[in-house]
Amino acid sequence: MVILCDTCSILMLIRIAPDMFTDPRYECATIQEVYRELFRTQKFKTKYPWRERYKNKITALGETIVKGSDFNLSFSLIHNLLNTGVKNKKTGHFFNLSKIDQVIAACTIAHNYKLTTVDDDLANFLVQEFSCDIISPLGMINDWMEKGVVQWNDYLQIIIEDWDKCNEHPQPGKEVKRFEKLSGYHYVGPK
Repeated sequence: MVILCDTCSILMLIRIAPDMFTDPRYECATIQEVYRELFRTQKFKTKYPWRERYKNKITALGETIVKGSDFNLSFSLIHNLLNTGVKNKKTGHFFNLSKIDQVIAACTIAHNYKLTTVDDDLANFLVQEFSCDIISPLGMINDWMEKGVVQWNDYLQIIIEDWDKCNEHPQPGKEVKRFEKLSGYHYVGPK
């Protein structure tokens, strides 16, 4: 199954698995809009100056793949739902997704991808309205360790520690426990 990565997930995962987009064992993909946001947005340039080292490792799906299938129908449906005002059942607030989030959602739905994101609003919308599969970045790492494509070590542990220093989003408790069991390391990232 292809796992579609949003911007924040890429920033959390690319240093752990630099080949996540070029090696099919990782099953990862992203879209042009995310790629552009990653390298053109000032806040990412400032907070993650190291991301330039990975620019040639991040490849995005082509427009013909993304916009094929049922993409336009999915995008219109999402846009209409948001314009009519759909409430997040977990927060009681109306969903408010950016244009990029809407494209990510439409691509996820149209191609039946799993999505990795730390954006609660986007995740809740996709689960609530479309029953999509969502996975956290730590869940991805756990899956990679189970498949044997990532071998946990002290260097990777330092990257997880950096998640906490960079104020990355907390990871689900069940994935923290799974990580500790699989890696043999104590999880020191954001909880």
